[in-house]
Amino acid sequence: MARAAIASLIAGAAFAQVPAAPPAAPPARAAEPAAASYVSQRLNGKPLPVTDRVSDDKGVQYLIEFGELILGIRANHEFRAALKYRQTLAAKGARFGQDPLQKMIVYGTWAVVGTELRFVPDPKRGGNGLRILTGTFKGREIDVPFDYRNGSVSRRAAVILIRDDHIY
Repeated sequence: MARAAIASLIAGAAFAQVPAAPPAAPPARAAEPAAASYVSQRLNGKPLPVTDRVSDDKGVQYLIEFGELILGIRANHEFRAALKYRQTLAAKGARFGQDPLQKMIVYGTWAVVGTELRFVPDPKRGGNGLRILTGTFKGREIDVPFDYRNGSVSRRAAVILIRDDHIY
């Protein structure tokens, strides 16, 4: 009986010396970009504005000038993107006119999926016919590659947006 009491006492002492496991930490939330305005700085590594000019097989010239992109990231997982651009046509050998800058505004939702930032345009709020864009973010910077068409030429471009707390 003394042995049983001693064994029980030793087992109890050994059990008491094992520290209690710390409470489980809540699952980590995926990092998200800050709710703020982000302004385009570069397109394909070149400072804005950037001009893309192509000619088709009949000599018609197509010009697109990307002027500015402001992306508003909102805390409720909505975004507003405002693009200023110029799109011009000219006949073979003719000079391009100085058409005014055009403005396009698109609203939609955004989500973080793994390490990507996915933008889903709302077709009822300027996003009709636009595709989902997927980019990345790190700190104060968002990078978004996109495809566009200039005349009959399809191109891939990448825009870099930097957080600017002085806008909106």
